[in-house]
Amino acid sequence: MEALFGLSTENSCNFNAIRNAFEALEKAGTVNDALQKSNVFLEENLLSDTGGASRITETHLVNVLYFLTLVSETHTYGPALSKVCGHIEKWDPDAKERVGTVLVQSLDALASKAERQSIFQKIVALLQSFIMMQIANVDSKVPLTLTCDEGIVTAVSFLELLNDINNDNSYVSFEEFYNDAIKETISMKEDYPRWKASSGFSFFNYPFLLDSTAKGDILKIENMITMRHELQDSFFRAMFIGVNSPYLHLEVRRDHVVRDAIAQLATKTTHDLKKQLRVSFVGEEGIDDGGIQKEFFQMVVKEIFNSNHGMFQYDSDSRLCWFTKETVTDPGVMEEYLLLGRLMGLAIYNSNTLEIPFPMALFKKLLQIPVTLDDLKELDPAFGRGLAGLLEYNEDDFADLYDWTFQIQYDGPYYTRSTHDLKPKGDSIPLTKDNRDEFVRLYVDFIFNTAVATAYQSFSEGVYSVVDRDTLVFFRPEEFQQLVVGCPDLDFQALENNAKYEGWEEGSAIIPHFWEIVHAMSLEEKKGLLFFTTGSDRAPVGGLGNLTFVIARNGPDSDRLPTSHTCYNVLLLNEYASKEKLQERLRTAISFAHCGFFLL
Repeated sequence: MEALFGLSTENSCNFNAIRNAFEALEKAGTVNDALQKSNVFLEENLLSDTGGASRITETHLVNVLYFLTLVSETHTYGPALSKVCGHIEKWDPDAKERVGTVLVQSLDALASKAERQSIFQKIVALLQSFIMMQIANVDSKVPLTLTCDEGIVTAVSFLELLNDINNDNSYVSFEEFYNDAIKETISMKEDYPRWKASSGFSFFNYPFLLDSTAKGDILKIENMITMRHELQDSFFRAMFIGVNSPYLHLEVRRDHVVRDAIAQLATKTTHDLKKQLRVSFVGEEGIDDGGIQKEFFQMVVKEIFNSNHGMFQYDSDSRLCWFTKETVTDPGVMEEYLLLGRLMGLAIYNSNTLEIPFPMALFKKLLQIPVTLDDLKELDPAFGRGLAGLLEYNEDDFADLYDWTFQIQYDGPYYTRSTHDLKPKGDSIPLTKDNRDEFVRLYVDFIFNTAVATAYQSFSEGVYSVVDRDTLVFFRPEEFQQLVVGCPDLDFQALENNAKYEGWEEGSAIIPHFWEIVHAMSLEEKKGLLFFTTGSDRAPVGGLGNLTFVIARNGPDSDRLPTSHTCYNVLLLNEYASKEKLQERLRTAISFAHCGFFLL
């Protein structure tokens, strides 16, 4: 085994040599013998709790890991992997970091990017498979967190190191770290209080293992607990103070929805904002069990991002918006940004999706993650590509082509042109090949931070006056965006697979006819159907497969239009006499969807 794993002092692994050794063992039919020897070898050489005193170095452990990825498909690798993870877990943080450094250096030594990605993906998959096997072997009657299985705990800890490496190097998609077995077996009842109290082991401390659906569920639990506390406090205060609404109630006019909402939110306390939201439209009947507020948020978004509103600038190429580039000093305007942030916070807090045309940069900033040139490419593709070209241009005419300084011009509010010095006395600092990296970095920082500092500060304060900032540490920017905006992919086959039916006799032709009609619809018509039935034309976190969608029988054949209970995502259909009649009635009903709750 010493010959195979190379007991040397080198700081990188020879993946090709290990692969050749494995192929030789496989050809000779001695892979199992090698694995048994490796277990003995590891047992004899993992002598200490610290990396320094052990005969096995970081390089040796990475060698073993790669060897195990090669044998994992056809041979038992669990014992060896458990020893490796357990040994790394006993090391101090510096020694663990050295394991990561050796792995990165070894991967960087490979000429092929595809090979680097493949090897890293196999190591991640090896640990994920090991965790799933360990979970399958634990007592299902005992909450997974309480079993404290050493193999699972140490493997999860090592995955955390790999996740950190991947965040810096982007070898694989972050979704490779999701573990469905953990998601399906963790106990919210056990993990949530442990995580909140920072007491003992909790899978919630390793959020990279959980997908956006699971994280959305955690946020819902957090919000529901807060709402329950506020409800109890409201009843208690009402006993001594008098009438005190247990809900945050907004009553708005359809033609002044943003103005009315902002005016009412300005009078609410922090405790009020933490109550469950109820919305009503003036002059309309209807109890808001979720459907009315979905429509309310749709209307708010449509009005706020109207170009006439002046608070956001729209890019026609990306179809995205960003804060208007100006230093806001008017208290009234700052108050508007604050209240708009509150509206977004309320949508998140009450589990509503918003079709807001913000770039990923907003969600990064809310999670306190630095923005980059890639974010500018998303917001303003043409300008972002231009700055990227500036960084790559190395011809002799650079100074002539980029006759710029560190003073820039930009579009302010209402098409005004303004100047800004990226550095003090920027107009006297010429752009060169030597300082272009700094120029681009400062330009990106200006667009996303400096130029919008006061507006963003007010907006973010509004968001966090409703949403608990600490809970959002669970999310990556991509996941946070999906939580707020919803899933961009509308998989109606997943919706059909997950649909439920009420009141229909077995063999009714309406259901198959309905899905044939839906699958033949255009994307806009499908969005219309979603809005008509659920109050939102977006898929929830995790996609349409996670949406509770009910089709209920509403009586025999009739000329009545289909209706819906948007609060509960229920579509009510009569048993129409023909497919053609169903299609005509359904399309007509969808066309009236935006006319108001009173029609339903």
